Amino acid sequence: MDAYGYIEVIGLVPAIAAADVAMKAANIEIVGKENTGKAMIALIIKGEIGAVRAAIDAAESEVGRIGKVVSTNVIARPDETLASLY
Repeated sequence: MDAYGYIEVIGLVPAIAAADVAMKAANIEIVGKENTGKAMIALIIKGEIGAVRAAIDAAESEVGRIGKVVSTNVIARPDETLASLY
């Protein structure tokens, strides 16, 4: 694993759409989802840096069509202790 990616959206339907498009766009693994409050859901993925970036970009584009993206982030070469969070 070279990277973690995060996309935070408003609503469950956009979160499901983001997960679907991300999985179809690149070879990534969905680590989980977190309710971050007020109907916001963060989708967490991991994989090779290029795949994670492509998946997040595709998910952001799809969610922009049907809902609202709150934020995105890609962490390249995360510290090994970060893996203990998931």
